Amino acid sequence: MKKYIILCLCLLLCACSKSVTLSKQTFTIELGDDVYANPALYVKDAENKNLSNMEVICKSSGVKKKDNRFVTGNQDYLVVGEYDFYLKTGSQNIDFKIKIKDTQPPTVQEKVSSIQVSKGTIVDWSQYFPATDISGVSYSTSPVLDTTNAGDYTVLVKVSDRFGNGNEYEVVVHVV
Repeated sequence: MKKYIILCLCLLLCACSKSVTLSKQTFTIELGDDVYANPALYVKDAENKNLSNMEVICKSSGVKKKDNRFVTGNQDYLVVGEYDFYLKTGSQNIDFKIKIKDTQPPTVQEKVSSIQVSKGTIVDWSQYFPATDISGVSYSTSPVLDTTNAGDYTVLVKVSDRFGNGNEYEVVVHVV
């Protein structure tokens, strides 16, 4: 009987030490970065686990697996949001979440410190601050630029995306 109890305890301890745990319950990933279906990216101590029988599966609607990556619709990435996943290990399913956030401002290719425009012109800031961002780019000035009168005006041009990430640039506008 003692041998049986000791054997059961040994088996239980071995089974517990081989159990799969995740390195986190929620993974936060930057918008545009790849979200791979590789279990090793989510499993704690993955180098010590047999991952061959594991699979990462998304439970959220609108997400598909493409070339071992998860994508939304016809995008090449997951859009901003929170997604429900699980790791299928054969004997158990372990739930986790992936949050996609946009924390980066638009990439501005060129910057100017002064421009000259004609009186009455509506300034297209994208000509002076060409920028790209997955979330789109918008331009605003502070104060609002009024070009109805000639003169020199200093404004802050804010180049931002729809999530509020942006940078400001001081520009002297010569209205002639």
